[in-house]
Amino acid sequence: MPNHRTLTHLPLLALMFAALLIPMSSQAGPDDALIILKKAADEMFTGLNKDRAKLNGNRRAVRELVEKSLLPHIDIITASKWVLGKHWRRADKAQKIAFIKQFRELLLSFYSSALAEYLGETTRKSFDPSMLKFKPIRARADDTEITVRSELVPDSGKPLPVHFHMHATKKGWKIYDVSVEGISVVSTYRTSFSSEIQQKGIDNLIASLSDKNNKFLAQAETSGKNKK
Repeated sequence: MPNHRTLTHLPLLALMFAALLIPMSSQAGPDDALIILKKAADEMFTGLNKDRAKLNGNRRAVRELVEKSLLPHIDIITASKWVLGKHWRRADKAQKIAFIKQFRELLLSFYSSALAEYLGETTRKSFDPSMLKFKPIRARADDTEITVRSELVPDSGKPLPVHFHMHATKKGWKIYDVSVEGISVVSTYRTSFSSEIQQKGIDNLIASLSDKNNKFLAQAETSGKNKK
């Protein structure tokens, strides 16, 4: 199974969720999405600067931040369908529910682990909103699917392209995939999961995800206790 280091650069994963705090109404159009993304990024960078000491070395606190700020704005069900592909259609209701739960936990562990490691490694003393630069949205006013393109300026090296793939739902705009340097997070997981399902079946995949998620959670809880 891929981990956050195989999907993209650590600094990018650590910060890209800053663009995901999207309190959009269902009526918001593509241009509104970009405006709110920029505002949300400003707010998140402010929060990171304010709580830097609390977050450093405390994976439980980072996990809580990511769960509160990021997860509500990802369309987990749609992402789960895309990740499983043909295997989604073959799964029964219980398997689908179990997978959605474990995939949600996997994404939470994925982003929180990346952020925790980045905060422990970066030499930055503060985070500036200019680190995340959004490009104008190329979409019609009535489009229900859009791609928000941005670039992250890392601690060193060239800017990293990040594309947020979003669609309009009854609850507003939701993210169903993120591409980093042309690599789709959903597609990467889909390849890995498909191989595992073909070899061992979907129930074994769910059990494997559960074991990994429990280990991530235990590590987060331990770091939280040690931070006190």
